Amino acid sequence: MTTSTTSRTPTRPSPALAWVALAAAVVQVVTPAVQALGDLGAPPSSQGDDLLITPSGYTFSIWSLIYLLTLAYGVAVVVKRSTGTVASARLLGDLALLYLGASLWIVASALEWSWVTAVILLVMVVIAVDAAHVAAASPPEAGSPAWLTLLARVTTGLYAGWVTAAGGLNVCSALVADGDLDGSEVGWQIWAIAVIALLAVGFSVLIGGSWAYAAALAWALVGAMVAVRDTSDALVLTAAVSAVVIVSVNAFLLLRGQRRRT
Repeated sequence: MTTSTTSRTPTRPSPALAWVALAAAVVQVVTPAVQALGDLGAPPSSQGDDLLITPSGYTFSIWSLIYLLTLAYGVAVVVKRSTGTVASARLLGDLALLYLGASLWIVASALEWSWVTAVILLVMVVIAVDAAHVAAASPPEAGSPAWLTLLARVTTGLYAGWVTAAGGLNVCSALVADGDLDGSEVGWQIWAIAVIALLAVGFSVLIGGSWAYAAALAWALVGAMVAVRDTSDALVLTAAVSAVVIVSVNAFLLLRGQRRRT
């Protein structure tokens, strides 16, 4: 990542960019609501119905928390005229693109464009991880409240963690839809979980450690364990080990970061 996140020079966010990010947050919340109320195609949660490792339905309730946090953070940035970090422009730019990408993802999912949906999500993963890195690695902006910095880190971390899991599952779903893989086979889905976990570990290192990022992925993996508990012990074990590894890596990174600052 660039060194801009380590500068301690405070940079007030552009009011226009702050409003754009807030508007994009509103759009991403409204889009799935319109899609659901109008019964306009398949909801995003249906992507992956053909996989064994798709988390149980209750896990998708995390989107409600993510949407609430994005709205709260967007309003806070506009009101406080601060992002809680010294890299305001980069963070708000990431968030605006991320939220607009989420709206496009809803549309592509409704149209059942499996590969378009997967590609959009993969782009969202890159943007979300960068946003989480900026929020986690940037020093707090001088004069901004501590809660705003915490809100930025929790919001971006949860978002990045959940789309990391969603991106991997949507790629798997697209491969199944194309007939390249059988969604009822256990073997390759064990490897799929392992690959997603390895990517998550790498992203955790890029972010610099985030409890929120680890929590979102653990939530997805526990949901996958619940979904396959009566199907495959190997899948349950793989998901459990992956969750432990991801949480442990983030704990190590955060503890190391604390020691460096003391």
